Amino acid sequence: MDLKDTVHFGYNSLCHQKTRSCLTVLGIVVGISSVIILVGLVQGLKADVLEELEGFGPRTIVITPTATNGGGGVGPAASFMPTSGKLFEKDYERVKRLPEIKTITRVIIGRTTVTYKDQSIDASVFGIEAGVFDDTMPIELDSGRFLEENDRGVAGVGSDIADGFDEEIRTQSQIYLAGKKFRVIGVIKPTGSSFAPVDNVVFIPFDDAKELFNESLLENEISAIRLTLEEGTNVTTAADEIETIMLASHRVTEDEKDFGVISPEFINARFSEILDLITLFLGAIASISLIVGGIGISNTMFMSVLEKTREIGTMKAVGAREDQIRNIFLTESSMIGLLGGILGLALAVVVGLALTEFLELRFVFDYTVMAGALIFSIAVGLVSGTFPAMEAAKVDAMVALRYE
Repeated sequence: MDLKDTVHFGYNSLCHQKTRSCLTVLGIVVGISSVIILVGLVQGLKADVLEELEGFGPRTIVITPTATNGGGGVGPAASFMPTSGKLFEKDYERVKRLPEIKTITRVIIGRTTVTYKDQSIDASVFGIEAGVFDDTMPIELDSGRFLEENDRGVAGVGSDIADGFDEEIRTQSQIYLAGKKFRVIGVIKPTGSSFAPVDNVVFIPFDDAKELFNESLLENEISAIRLTLEEGTNVTTAADEIETIMLASHRVTEDEKDFGVISPEFINARFSEILDLITLFLGAIASISLIVGGIGISNTMFMSVLEKTREIGTMKAVGAREDQIRNIFLTESSMIGLLGGILGLALAVVVGLALTEFLELRFVFDYTVMAGALIFSIAVGLVSGTFPAMEAAKVDAMVALRYE
């Protein structure tokens, strides 16, 4: 019995019990398509994260405080509060000496009421220095200009802030922050980026922010330090140097660290860890359906062995060897796995295209994963059919011929 005859026998067997075969194949289809769809969605999410990182800046580093004392104080009592988890001008002065730095800015961050015409909304306010938009925040203006040296009483607004009132804020409009008047000099184009969150922010000069939030800050306290490195600088090495400087400035050890040094590599590593865990978790869930599908194949093959007991006896009586009998049933089970894999692959492609077209989700068609899933489906068929095939090969010819 050659391969052609073996395949033909397996095909006829599957066609003989169409309903049972279809249900068995369906189990593999669900498992394979689930794995490919879930992996494609996670890979799409990862691609979105990498695009978001471009908005953060490939050579950008942000130094942030870790508030271990519950936040800053208010009024005169603030000067007596512990300084753990805060940044100060001295930190900025020490870090800016690093020769690899191209631009660096102090940042003061607060939240206050923005009033325009007769409406008010709550918004984040960033106090920054001139030039920050040009280098450390690669964004574009919809109208107007960026902050310049010696600017006071002026503001740049994000797109969501500009559109957040009944009447749109435009260049030269007058707005009020906590009752203090500012003239809008620029409106920023929408970015949609979560790593460079400028759409919901009002930007004002650093000195204005220092006055605006004076009561909530300690003396010489700043909210963050943002910097960009010279082209060709090793960002990881520079981040390590900055961390060493900050540890010395705060007089703390690595275990007592009360600040954060955020770089693109740091963000990428954290998101990769999270997404890898999500992929593993979802893959494990999807694999359950494959296990169920494999059990379905085993059940189908055992039923097939029982139904074909007399045929097995006849084949043995005319000289068929045990390995030939075994190969017939292994071929049948692998055909179920192959057919389920192909249909599952096709279903995953259709679902992926539908998600991309109608829900505007990013779906990554990873051909390595797809090929691996197809091979795995065949392997599931072979493994699931191995034991039933071995049982079929052991059937005694005389007993099989008397079986009814």
